[in-house]
Amino acid sequence: MSTAGRHRRAPLVWAGRAALLVLLALVAMVLALAVTPRASVSVFGQTVEVGAVPPSASLGWSGPGEADLFGEGTVETVQYFDGPIRPKIVWQKFNRNDDAAAFIRSDSDGGTRTVETGTARVGDALAAGWTRYFGWLVLAAGVLGGILYLLSVGATTLSGRDHRHRSRRRHLALLSVCVAASLAVTLGFTALTVRTAVSSLGSITSLADLVGTATVAQVPERVGPTRTGIDIVVVGDSTAAGIGNAPVPDPTREDEACRRSADAYASSLRTISGRSVLNLACSSATVSAGLLGPQLTGDMRIDPQVGVLRSVQSAETVIVSIGANDVGWSDFLTLCYGLPRCDDEASDRLFQSRLDAFKIPYAQLLQQLSDLPNDPDIVITEYYDPFGDTFDCDQLTDPRAAAGPPGYGFGPDPGQDNQDQKITEKIEPLRSQLSRLNAVLAQGAEAFGFSVVRPSFEGHALCSEQSWVQGMTDPAPFHPRAAGELAIAATILPRLPT
Repeated sequence: MSTAGRHRRAPLVWAGRAALLVLLALVAMVLALAVTPRASVSVFGQTVEVGAVPPSASLGWSGPGEADLFGEGTVETVQYFDGPIRPKIVWQKFNRNDDAAAFIRSDSDGGTRTVETGTARVGDALAAGWTRYFGWLVLAAGVLGGILYLLSVGATTLSGRDHRHRSRRRHLALLSVCVAASLAVTLGFTALTVRTAVSSLGSITSLADLVGTATVAQVPERVGPTRTGIDIVVVGDSTAAGIGNAPVPDPTREDEACRRSADAYASSLRTISGRSVLNLACSSATVSAGLLGPQLTGDMRIDPQVGVLRSVQSAETVIVSIGANDVGWSDFLTLCYGLPRCDDEASDRLFQSRLDAFKIPYAQLLQQLSDLPNDPDIVITEYYDPFGDTFDCDQLTDPRAAAGPPGYGFGPDPGQDNQDQKITEKIEPLRSQLSRLNAVLAQGAEAFGFSVVRPSFEGHALCSEQSWVQGMTDPAPFHPRAAGELAIAATILPRLPT
């Protein structure tokens, strides 16, 4: 090639090399985000890790960070950060102590926080952890940039291109440029965040500062006089209350308002184990309105179940059934029944947003349960799958609407054999929601060292010959029958103290 031709090609060659260097630098940054370990910090005897949320088009150039609390999955922080790479706070295990409990509770009185004991240390530690992580990330990107350059040289050599004409000095120069480019690109992306992250993280004094206060209920005070002689206490929602089954004999006003049943699994535990059992569960209860806060049902105000629980000084075991009302699972049952299909993205996002909102009050509930008098064993019950393998039965037919538009209901459409389609478009999305809720319940319980049980209704679901689940013609559709409550009790029994 003539000298003039080489001169004409030179700008294109240099542009290509520059583009390759930028590409290698970006790849090095992405790999560094994947392999750089999160920085561990210690606050209140807890191990908290600080890492980064990888950039993506959906996250944009600024926005919230993420918090992974007690293994339950991530929620967005209320703090916003500049830059596409933002902090991620991971708190996997909760070790019980007063300062950590105060940090989670985040009490307020008229909008003024009343818990301040040493909490400023959290922000300082998180900010220091982010700074360390930032340094490791940049260093890892530089090392990976150099490795990627060497791999690219090796790959082009194997492909037939000979690099021997390049001097060792030139190779070292290109290697240095690639390392410098990787450092510069990663430094540039993360520097945008460092400017706001250190000050924002440093201001955190409570869990509310990190993830907000909208879903966090007040801490209940002890309700009533001290109680003794009670071995097991059940708290929770309609599943634990046993609604739709035989009422309790000589019910109190609270029993009637909460629709507690003589067939509830609390009664079965009392009969089988011979222990004294107190059932505080109430239909429609949530964490915020039922367990940690008062619940209004009809014209009655029901005291917070955990507040009443605090008065029971003799409890050896506390059993908890909660979550379905918090995420509004009955809404999705109704939605799936009335629409042709419910495996759409909008429904899935709505459920996930409700599940994310549930994680913070659930974490606060677990903390409150870990601080109970007498240190009882805590058993978290997951939810059973009410669906079986067939859906063409009266139990899944709404008696108020004998006929509907195509796709209405859970069973096959009249005159069509489309049960498999209904399973894919309706039943599987509902099962997925229950599975995701159960995962949050189990992971949170594990983080606090509590037991978890999951009842199985296999062979006794809706449309089976001996169903343990109330159908749509029964008083409480999709809730356990007496036999189902007994099955839940049988699952819990092995977890009781011997």
